[in-house]
Amino acid sequence: MHIVKSIIEGEGVFGEDFANKIFLCNLCEHCTSVCTTGISLDRFWEFTRAEVRDRGLLPEPAKFVLDSVKSKGDIMWMGSADRLLWMEDIEESVKNRVLKQAKVAYFLGCNVSLKSQLHDVARSMVKIMEHADVDYTLLADKETCCGAPLGWAGNFEGINEMAEKNLEVIRNLGVETVVFSCPSCIHTWSEYSMYLQEENGLELLTTSQFINRLIREGRLKFEEQPMVTVTYHDPCIAARVLKATEEPREIIEDIPGIYKVEMTPSRQNTRCCGAHGLLNVVDPVLSSRIAEMRLRDATVTPASRIITECPRCILAFDLAKFTTGYDMKVQDITQIVANSLLPKDSRGVNGQ
Repeated sequence: MHIVKSIIEGEGVFGEDFANKIFLCNLCEHCTSVCTTGISLDRFWEFTRAEVRDRGLLPEPAKFVLDSVKSKGDIMWMGSADRLLWMEDIEESVKNRVLKQAKVAYFLGCNVSLKSQLHDVARSMVKIMEHADVDYTLLADKETCCGAPLGWAGNFEGINEMAEKNLEVIRNLGVETVVFSCPSCIHTWSEYSMYLQEENGLELLTTSQFINRLIREGRLKFEEQPMVTVTYHDPCIAARVLKATEEPREIIEDIPGIYKVEMTPSRQNTRCCGAHGLLNVVDPVLSSRIAEMRLRDATVTPASRIITECPRCILAFDLAKFTTGYDMKVQDITQIVANSLLPKDSRGVNGQ
C-alpha cells in the first residue's frame, strides 16, 4: 500500500509491469474481512486500478471487458438480443413474464443470460417461481450489465450509467424486490444509491435468500431424492459481503435424501474460486490454479457434488474439473431445488 501511495504521489515509476500486477488480486474481500484496522482493501485496489486506467495502462484483457460493457452493455461483446437466448423453447407462461408489471424481478446477470452452460440456472429459477406462484417479471433484453466489471477496472463513473438504465426499467415495472443469481450483481446494485446519491427503496435478495423465504412460507415442498452427498461452496462475495451463508445450507437440509458435508474453509473463511475481479481474464492460468485448489478442498470430503450460488464459480470449477480430472458435478442452488420440487398435484390443499 505504501508503494502504491508513493507512486500515485509521483515518487516512483508506474510502468506497465507494475500496472499488470495490480490486477493479480481477485478482489475476494478476504483481506478486508480479516483486517484488524477495518480498512477496505478491495476498494483500495479498485481505486488503484482507476489510477492505472487514468494513466492508460489497463491490461488488454481488462480493457476488452471494459469496452464491451460500455459498448454492448455486457461482458462478452454480444448485445441485448442475446440475453433472450436462454428463453428458447421455454414455456409461453415464462415468456409472458417479460417486462410484466410485478412486485418481484429476476435479474440474471451477464453470465447466466449469455453463457449456454449457465442457461439452466435461469430456467431453474423461473421454474421455482412459477411453482410457487410468484408474481415476477423478467427484464430480458432490457437488462444491462450491473456494472461490477467497470468497478473492477477502475471505471466507477461508468457504473452510474448502468445503474440508471437498470433502475429505470425496474421503476417502470413497479418492482419492489429484485432477486439475483450473481453475488457480484447484487453487491453492485446495493451500491447504486451511493453512486447516484439517491435511495431506491428496493429489497435485494440472492436466489437462496428468496427461495428460503418461499420455503418458510410453505410455498415450496420437496420430494424424496436418491441419496446423494453434497458440499456447499460459499462464493466469496456472498459470504463475506452479503453474509448469505446459512440460507443455502438450510435449503439443502430441507431436501430429503440430500446429505450435506462441509468443506474447509467455509462460510466467511471461504476460498475464492479464482474467477472474481477480472483475474480470470487478466491471468487465466493463475485463476485456474486457484480454482483447482478450491476444487481439491471439495474432493477430500465424501461429497460427489458441489452446490454453489455464483455463475463464475460454476464456470471456474467446470474448467478446473477438466484440468485436474476430478469428476465432481457442480450445480447452482437453484438447480438442485428445481429438480427436487414436489409436483403441485401432490401437495394437497394449500400446498400441504
